[in-house]
Amino acid sequence: MQSFFERRGPRLDTSLPSVRHVQELIRNRTMVHVVLMGGQELEGTLRWQDNDFLALRQDASLPLVLLNRNAISLLRALP
Repeated sequence: MQSFFERRGPRLDTSLPSVRHVQELIRNRTMVHVVLMGGQELEGTLRWQDNDFLALRQDASLPLVLLNRNAISLLRALP
């Protein structure tokens, strides 16, 4: 039987420019504007990323919103 650690998926490829850019947005707590494929628009700060999802904090009193990377059509830093 495999242990939990042996079942981990592939690591996040930090050599990709998009991954590095998102990491910079997370580190700097930059406000972002996100548009999803269905047209829904969200704003907030990114808290973390993994291979499949980005976590967006819209407000301190609200829980994190998990955004599937495949559902994002636009991700833009706000001034």
